[in-house]
Amino acid sequence: MVKGKYSLLIIIALLVVICDSETARLRRALGSFEPDVRATACKRLGELKDKNSVALLIKLLTDSVPVVRFNAALALGNIGDKSAIEPLGRTAKRESLSDVAMAMTKALADFGPPAIPVLIELLSSPLPAVRLTACQGLGRIRAHQAVDVLIRRLDDPDRLVRRAAIFALRRIGDRRGLEAITHKLAGSDRDAEADAEEALSGRGYDEQLERARQLLRSFRR
Repeated sequence: MVKGKYSLLIIIALLVVICDSETARLRRALGSFEPDVRATACKRLGELKDKNSVALLIKLLTDSVPVVRFNAALALGNIGDKSAIEPLGRTAKRESLSDVAMAMTKALADFGPPAIPVLIELLSSPLPAVRLTACQGLGRIRAHQAVDVLIRRLDDPDRLVRRAAIFALRRIGDRRGLEAITHKLAGSDRDAEADAEEALSGRGYDEQLERARQLLRSFRR
């Protein structure tokens, strides 16, 4: 019994050494001259949730190569160290490439409630993809403090952002959000109504959908 216990401890110690060796090698790879090597190292460190690499990954948010910035952002979201929230928000605001900025916004949403203020700020991004991802993140977090700004996104010039705002308000479940959706639909076209029906349909939302329909019918009488 004792021998078996010591064997298990030896195996655990070996695994720790192997893991430490891998993360150390990956952290060194973040400084490689090859962009693909840096990007791959970012991704793996995120999978390993290596908190010791957070400072290095934050630096790579401003890397000259988009794929490196993309993977560094997602890695920080996976690791979940709160010190990355402010740098992610700052770089997401400045990022000009939609897919990279989306990755940064998605990473912020992975932090949950601590990232809500930054996600709210990103609802004003000039990039529709960022506004859409911020809506999705706030809905996933069920950020009640974001209801007012999400209501304003119901007038977003981009249809996909408008739909994302409807979905987010549905998930949050605040009465003001549902009523805002219905008021908006009272003067909207059929495409907008179809978007809302899709967003308010589904298991667990029957009551919301029926209330929206009743309010909408009362507006159109």
